[in-house]
Amino acid sequence: WMGQHEVTVGQFRRFIEQSGYVPESVLDGTGGYGYDPAYDPAKSERHDAFAGRDPKYSWANPGFPQGDDHPVLNVTWNDAVAMAKWLSAKEGRRYRLPTEAEWEYACNAGQSTLFPVGNDPVALDLTANVFDASSAKRWPQWSSYARPGNDGFPFTAPVGSFEPNSFGLYDMAGNAWEWTADWY
Repeated sequence: WMGQHEVTVGQFRRFIEQSGYVPESVLDGTGGYGYDPAYDPAKSERHDAFAGRDPKYSWANPGFPQGDDHPVLNVTWNDAVAMAKWLSAKEGRRYRLPTEAEWEYACNAGQSTLFPVGNDPVALDLTANVFDASSAKRWPQWSSYARPGNDGFPFTAPVGSFEPNSFGLYDMAGNAWEWTADWY
């Protein structure tokens, strides 16, 4: 079994509040990655889309607005494992992270295509929050990589905003991971 949606900001907040857990990026003071409109990827060592490792960024503040129904970001593997252990104890059921192979199989819904919806990237417009015209406005240097559509979500979208794959799993491509210009 696998959850139909990503863990949301609201679910992670409840975990933090009820368990007293302190996320690693807060505990070690390094912070997370976040969106800063003044950040210039060309002037950074990483050349990626987000300003990085700053205490002002965390699961609660990725540098852009998110509601409780958006996927949580800036969570480490250890943070996710801690939440799974807490939820297991709370509900009396075993929760764990999928292995990489399990996740890839679930993402592609058992298909051997390039994308969960086939080989045509156009089909992603219905099933994934990808780098498109709404995102390209934030990163004009990568606008030539943008999908031609505009889903209205320059950053994350509320979980379940797009159609699920054939296994009934939402947002397996795009949204909380790899939704910037280097996605495909």
